[in-house]
Amino acid sequence: MARVLINDHTIWLKHIESERIARRLTSLKPNAPVALRIEGKPVLFRKMRDGADGRPTPGLRPDEAFKDFWNALYRERRGEKVEIDLGEESHRDPYLAAVSTLMSEWTSKADCEAYDDL
Repeated sequence: MARVLINDHTIWLKHIESERIARRLTSLKPNAPVALRIEGKPVLFRKMRDGADGRPTPGLRPDEAFKDFWNALYRERRGEKVEIDLGEESHRDPYLAAVSTLMSEWTSKADCEAYDDL
């Protein structure tokens, strides 16, 4: 699995130790959402907007819903490398995926059959 250095309140693409992931993220349009797995947890990021001079900014910022998670990781593990991967199921909302692990009543067989493909 790939790793990324935590050294800012954002993820800089040059700090991702995977050309495959970095290429995929570089191709995103400004402010485009992308689901990543950080240390196995689904986290939603957004591609940073272009600079005032029009040059692309090679980084990702955590989506509003995930800022607290990322800022805590930054405070606790600054200077360390953590696991990173593209979200395995990018069509699913990472917020709901993270919350659903806390709500076991959402994982009944009947609910999975009825709602997993939505």
